[in-house]
Amino acid sequence: MSPAFRLSRPFGTATSASERLAIAIAVGAMGTLGFSVTAPILPDLADAFGVSLGSIGLVQGSISFAGVMFSAVIGYMADRTGRRRVILAALALFSVFGVAGFFARSFWALVTVRFLQGVGTSGILGVGIVLIGDTFEGDARTRAMGINMTGLQMTSLLGPVIAGFLAVNGTFRPFLIFLIGVPLAAWASRMPTDRPTETVERPLRHLRDALATMRREHTLADYAGVLVATFVATYLLHGLGLTVVPLLLDDEFGIGVAARGVYIASFQFGIVLAAIRIGVLIARIGKVNLITVSFALMAVGSAVTALAASAGWVVAGLAVCGFGFGAFVPQAQAYAATVGGAHYRGLTVLVWVTIIRLSQVAGPPAGSMLYDAAGPTVPFWSAAAITGALAVAWIPLRRAVSAAANAAT
Repeated sequence: MSPAFRLSRPFGTATSASERLAIAIAVGAMGTLGFSVTAPILPDLADAFGVSLGSIGLVQGSISFAGVMFSAVIGYMADRTGRRRVILAALALFSVFGVAGFFARSFWALVTVRFLQGVGTSGILGVGIVLIGDTFEGDARTRAMGINMTGLQMTSLLGPVIAGFLAVNGTFRPFLIFLIGVPLAAWASRMPTDRPTETVERPLRHLRDALATMRREHTLADYAGVLVATFVATYLLHGLGLTVVPLLLDDEFGIGVAARGVYIASFQFGIVLAAIRIGVLIARIGKVNLITVSFALMAVGSAVTALAASAGWVVAGLAVCGFGFGAFVPQAQAYAATVGGAHYRGLTVLVWVTIIRLSQVAGPPAGSMLYDAAGPTVPFWSAAAITGALAVAWIPLRRAVSAAANAAT
């Protein structure tokens, strides 16, 4: 545990690194269910409520929008009150309002409870990363982030499958999956109380102090770069990419709805392959070179998808994109959990989560509009061009920005 936090044991005994990592993975994996459980039933929900397919997207978007609004606040609370309290409160919000979806019988009631569930989602996804940052250091932290991401992606793969089976005899039954939050909260309560040993100032003062610390340590430019790169990669691949892939598979290759999910899962499969081996990749290539390779793979995968002459090539392109994404994100998470130190870790990680949520809100509409206006391959060529430019330019750009920042100080 970081020296900025003190462990006490009255409420728990999960002080070992392995159990704390397991709790973080389980809690984060629970958070991914908020998106994946509802994906297969969106058309059925539209029928049940008598709304258009375009409107039913609010059922998903409301969760991400809550993350944009509240993630940074949740990060501040994790710094001020400790990780354990925030995780347990977030689990309660996530589970209670998740199960409430089972009882929602109007469209706006469901959107409302999903928004409130999204507040909890941000807490359990973000503070789980913070907990890993508190528990591990250096390369071990990056490896733990990779293991965590593997668990999250595997859950996001299984979630739609389980939800599909549950929905066979009742559209709203998949919402009962969120009852699993009850035993998970009981397990998470084993975490010892972790109280900050340093006083945490009011929110704006805490933010100003975090920025001042990063300026003093010459890490602010790198942190800003990680935020920008994370936004671009997620915006392109989850927005222009994954949003458009189902349309491409349907329009160009006539792939039915049942098979589309399997094809799209190749992206998550690529992420898992990279994330589970992130430590080996760093040891062989180095952190700096691996980031370059990550963006190059995203560019190559996007280009392969754009050029695909068959659905099989779409699968190959998505897998390559996923591998690049999976090699980049654990490093970005580890840096967000390192910069500024333990005193500001909740804030720096949850600001990073805010960027993820913002890109997930903005990307899908942009992808579908670009597809409709410019054709099926333009979104993928756009992603290939931008990620390719990042692969080439990020190192010299980082040097230039860091030099300017150092000269200014």
